[in-house]
Amino acid sequence: MPRTFSGPALRSARRSAGLSVHDVAAAVDRSCWQIYRYEQGRAAVPLEVADALAEAVAVPLDRLLWSDPLAVAA
Repeated sequence: MPRTFSGPALRSARRSAGLSVHDVAAAVDRSCWQIYRYEQGRAAVPLEVADALAEAVAVPLDRLLWSDPLAVAA
């Protein structure tokens, strides 16, 4: 089953880690607004950025992904 990046999982992991959006943005060299868009599911997250986000919030990348039965692999 295809898996996609979960913005809510990122937000939850960020908050659990005690990090602000600014902290995560600085860690992955993105703007705060871009992090907000990722968390809201309004922007696609490139794989290399997803890896960096997982590292920034100290969780395995797998925790930031969810199975989407409706997603179609390109």
